[in-house]
Amino acid sequence: MRERVGSAGRLHLTSVPDTPAADMRGRGAEADALPVSLAVTASDMLTQEGAQAYLRGAAGMRVVPWGDWQNADIALVLAHRVTMATFKRVEEVSGSGQEQGVPVLLVVDAISERHLLYAVERGVVGVLLRGEVGYADIVQASRSALRGESPLPATLVRALVERLRALPDRQSGASDLLAREVDVLRLLAEGLSTAEVAGRLNYSERTIKNVLHDVITRLGLRNRTQAVAYAIRSGAL
Repeated sequence: MRERVGSAGRLHLTSVPDTPAADMRGRGAEADALPVSLAVTASDMLTQEGAQAYLRGAAGMRVVPWGDWQNADIALVLAHRVTMATFKRVEEVSGSGQEQGVPVLLVVDAISERHLLYAVERGVVGVLLRGEVGYADIVQASRSALRGESPLPATLVRALVERLRALPDRQSGASDLLAREVDVLRLLAEGLSTAEVAGRLNYSERTIKNVLHDVITRLGLRNRTQAVAYAIRSGAL
């Protein structure tokens, strides 16, 4: 992942991969042409109605009622502050227990390391910072999530990795990850994109995606962020 600094010196949104290649809905222009259904909720009615109105007018986007989230491709949760009510919304749709959930994009003013880890563990695939994005970015992020990416600012990637490394239950010693898998996960933990990891290791991007898919499938994980978390907790990183 690359950091891009705007004219005001603020860090702008980039993205890192986060779901297995087998789950991708499409790539590039193909994926951008796919219709996307969104279930939208917000911490205040004004924000919710504004988001729904914009997204209904965006090409290829369809807004479904929050209560009908099972028919959505992505669930969008907007909040100024991250509270337990925010996570309650996330857990409603992210597939806890036996119910199959949908990916969640969380849009907030700010998020702590603790809450970021909590969000990732509960099915949030992307976190957008309200001060850095607009509705057009949310549309792009929704499509990116369905392409197998996870919209997450570089600062939050680093915060998540540091939080995981500080956990008291982190183990040391041998893990059941192969050396190549560890190499890939280490570079993802540094914030590199799939293409950048491929270039650094002199593999094709397809090979990197296959390596990640194998790890996620074998270990029963949800996504690539959880694969990085597993590697850190097992002492491999």
